[in-house]
Order: sequence, then C-alpha cells, then structure tokens
Amino acid sequence: MAQRGFTLVELVTILILVGILAAVALPRMDLLRGWDEIGYRDRVKATLQYARKAAVAQRRAVRVTIANSGFTVEVQRQTPEGEGAAAWAPLILPGGDAHSFAAPGGVTLTPADDVLTFDALGRPDAGRVYAVSGGVGAIVVEAETGHVR
Repeated sequence: MAQRGFTLVELVTILILVGILAAVALPRMDLLRGWDEIGYRDRVKATLQYARKAAVAQRRAVRVTIANSGFTVEVQRQTPEGEGAAAWAPLILPGGDAHSFAAPGGVTLTPADDVLTFDALGRPDAGRVYAVSGGVGAIVVEAETGHVR
C-alpha cells in the first residue's frame, strides 16, 4: 500500500513561494484604503447631528468650529431668554471627556475652515455641504431644518 502526502522538500518549497507572494503582493494590495476616510466622515456627521440635538435640548446655540479639518464644539451659556453670560463653553461629546477631535493623518475635510452655528431650534445659520477626502460621500446640513444627512 502506497503512502500519500507531501515530502518535506515540497512543503518547504510551497512555504517559500507563499512567503514571497506575501512579501511582494500584499503590500501592494491596499486593503485598508478608505477606512480612515469613512470613519472620519461618520464621526463628522455624528458630531453635527449631536450638536443640533444638543442645541434643541438645551435651548441654546451650539457652535461647531472646523479648523484644519479638526472639530471643536461649544455651547452658548446664554439662553434665548437672555439668561446666563453671553459666552461659549465646551460641549462634551459622547463617549469621552473632550469637546474636540482632529482628522486622521492624510484625511481632509472641505471646507477645512468653517464655523457652523445651530440656534435653539436646531436650525443652522446657513446650509452647508462638507466633503471628506477619498470621495466617501458628502455631508449635507439642510438650511431650513438643520437636518444632517
């Protein structure tokens, strides 16, 4: 009865070929391309939605400042009725203790410098369209309602 299987030389040869393919071909296959852009786009969209909802819930204006594709979110201390000081305070974002975040390396947002303010009814000062590098889709802030899509 003949035994079936691979010889040690055949196994070593296959391992060497797989190693060469892994060293040459895999780095050229950019498997993670676009993940940073998609993640940043989703974070920008969620932050804008949160800012709008916080403005309505707190009955205060919320300001989102975009500088060099980084975000800072602040809430106005003064209510529409004139209570409180007319100044801005950090609005802590969900999931942490920060009110700002930066874009990942190599990811940009257009326009890179902008200020968007939601009033106490959740309406923006003007409609906006933001685009993240990599063509992962635009973020639209509706002028009439403040809806972020």
